[in-house]
Amino acid sequence: MMAPGRGFRAALFLLGVFITGAWAASGLFKEGPLRVYLPAGNAVEGWAKDGEPQEYEGDDLYTYIDGGAEIYQEYGFRRVIVQDYKNAKGKSVSLEIFEMGSPAAAFGMFTFKRSGSGKTVNLGAGAELEAYYLNFWKGRFLVTLTGFDEAPETVDGLTAVAGIVDSKVREAGETPALVAALPEKGLRTGSVKYLKGLLGLNNIYPFYTARGLAFAEAVRGVYENGATLLILDYGTADARARAWIDLKGHLAGSDKFKVADSGSPDVFLALDGKGQTVAFAGSGPRLLVGLALDKTAASDIVGLARRFPGSPRLTAGPA
Repeated sequence: MMAPGRGFRAALFLLGVFITGAWAASGLFKEGPLRVYLPAGNAVEGWAKDGEPQEYEGDDLYTYIDGGAEIYQEYGFRRVIVQDYKNAKGKSVSLEIFEMGSPAAAFGMFTFKRSGSGKTVNLGAGAELEAYYLNFWKGRFLVTLTGFDEAPETVDGLTAVAGIVDSKVREAGETPALVAALPEKGLRTGSVKYLKGLLGLNNIYPFYTARGLAFAEAVRGVYENGATLLILDYGTADARARAWIDLKGHLAGSDKFKVADSGSPDVFLALDGKGQTVAFAGSGPRLLVGLALDKTAASDIVGLARRFPGSPRLTAGPA
């Protein structure tokens, strides 16, 4: 007969094994809690934690961000921790540490959130400070700090908090390889945006359709001559060719676009409702899209991308 209490202890042991297995399966056990990345209560001189941290995982993000969670999910959101800080003068700083599914996802959300017109800061793998709003990415993490006013002590506080988080995140991450496919000459560095789906794409340029736009990843760059280049990567040349048939069919039948003569079998042109030229050409698994008010500029940026060293071996024409 089992001794009294032994059955209870055995049940607790089995429950512990079950919980440990579930956490390990989810990947959270190995990675640990996000609280380890928070600055300690006295780590930032003059600033203290204001309340307890809040944590959200998976679809719970919709509870925290009303109307803006979808873009995080598109990039590959996993979980977030939120902690507020305050100083003796009543200044406030809010810290958000987002764990994404991969370094590419963290980089993508960083490029989506930054304006491109802020100040570059030496934090993480890339950072931008604009007024009292700071974003940086490192490994799988996107870190956002909001200071609520532009007082020097507020900005100093949020950069100090950011610095401690940066020191606690040990992992690194590479910029997605597709970014290197953007021609470097004339590229406005802060304009680069890395995309994972239609929500991000539509924020940059709306095609008013999902047909032919099921790309695996994409990147956008804006150039000094005013032209914009989009590179949509479909994984294989065959997948890109099939997608282009669908997208071209939409463009030809849409009242939002008017097909134009490019004078070249390698480039397809259309005019959108704002009088902007949209130029298309294929390059291996990638569809290159040039946008410009000037027809020549739109075609030239696509032609340049096809010749750029970061492009795969070319295929004939956009089809």
